[in-house]
Amino acid sequence: MNKTRFPRLLWLMPVVGLVMAWQPVAGLRAQGAAGQYNISKEILEHKDLNWKPAPNGIPSDVCSMLQVCNGAVKVIALPRATEGGQPVGRGVFLTQNDKKMDALVLERQTPLDTYFFLVSPEGTLVKAAYAQVGARSWTEMGSALGGPVFNKDKVVWHDWVSKLGSSAAAEKKPQS
Repeated sequence: MNKTRFPRLLWLMPVVGLVMAWQPVAGLRAQGAAGQYNISKEILEHKDLNWKPAPNGIPSDVCSMLQVCNGAVKVIALPRATEGGQPVGRGVFLTQNDKKMDALVLERQTPLDTYFFLVSPEGTLVKAAYAQVGARSWTEMGSALGGPVFNKDKVVWHDWVSKLGSSAAAEKKPQS
């Protein structure tokens, strides 16, 4: 009886393997479809943003790691959100890199850690700086390590910028 059941179950192995292999591919496709926007361009093209001076907004260690803060530093703070029961604060910094070109740095703060993401003009992650709360130093991270957190937050920043565009357009409509 066991001899007849085993061969019948063997044909299920390729099906199970195919399903397991398909899951990561489907997840990557979904991430790719969600990340088709250029967050740098979206933020920098908004002329009606209310940037505030933030001379001490980015820690000096992070400025050195990301090679930014070579000009005036301006910030926009996003409204605080709660994710997974934890408060999350986000900020967008506009500064200059070593070549005196505009540089966009995104910040994410939770009660446990803080990330700073340097974003390329194409909207991709160049590198990140990370520190746990209470840590004495910052850790520089490449896009491979900082990417998963950046990609999740990129959606939040995109949604924020999209809402700005729709509210500004609504305000400019003529009233009848």
